[in-house]
Amino acid sequence: MGQGRKGRMTGLPLIPTAPRHPRRRRPVAAPAAPPAAAAQPVPQPDLFAATTARPHALTYLDVAALGLAVVPARTLRPDDGPDGYLYHITTAAGLDMLRARGTVLFSPRAPLVLTERPGVLPWLANMMEVMESDYEAGHRADSPVVFRVKRFVIDRLLEHDPDRTREYGVSFFLLTGLARQDPM
Repeated sequence: MGQGRKGRMTGLPLIPTAPRHPRRRRPVAAPAAPPAAAAQPVPQPDLFAATTARPHALTYLDVAALGLAVVPARTLRPDDGPDGYLYHITTAAGLDMLRARGTVLFSPRAPLVLTERPGVLPWLANMMEVMESDYEAGHRADSPVVFRVKRFVIDRLLEHDPDRTREYGVSFFLLTGLARQDPM
């Protein structure tokens, strides 16, 4: 090896290099199995993407479709049996509002209480005890009024009310608006 001008090395020995052939790729090993399922966190479902399985709930019914009719309390007798109607007791002001609106409003959180014909008189007697002072004062808007609706129209939207049934000894129902699923 000699030095040329300006101190540059010249004549370096050649180092033999490997021939330039394309490299063979090593086979890729299969990816390692994921750790046990217990080690991985369970993914939470997307609450907004999932459809809710809640049944459709009605919130009102048309007064005309229900066959709403006022029943004079004098026509009710203690020995009357159940008929094709369900009864509700409200105030005169409440009935006037129902008629003006043209619909009966209810919801699962605020259901409408209904009873069969034999339950009207005990319910009415209980209301009269509570409202006795208002009735004597002549407040017409606070006087109780009995109305009835066709049972077959709302039968699938009813739930039993065990508390009132036990209290009065007659079947009471709650109109919740949730369609009952009958077993097949």
